[in-house]
Amino acid sequence: MSKKKDTEIEIVDTASGAEVKVGKKIVAEIKEEFGTFVVVVSGKEVAVVRTFEDALEEAIKAYNLTV
Repeated sequence: MSKKKDTEIEIVDTASGAEVKVGKKIVAEIKEEFGTFVVVVSGKEVAVVRTFEDALEEAIKAYNLTV
């Protein structure tokens, strides 16, 4: 039976928003534009949401789908 590894996600505040990191790798960027939050993964806009919490959830979903 395989053991599940815990993954530590780090959220770093930047001038344009926030970066979501796993280890040293930046997996997503969250930018605030006109009162909404834009989630960018690999240079592509994947979601536009109203709250930071929703943006963080979308970033994690995008990371889990690419792993």
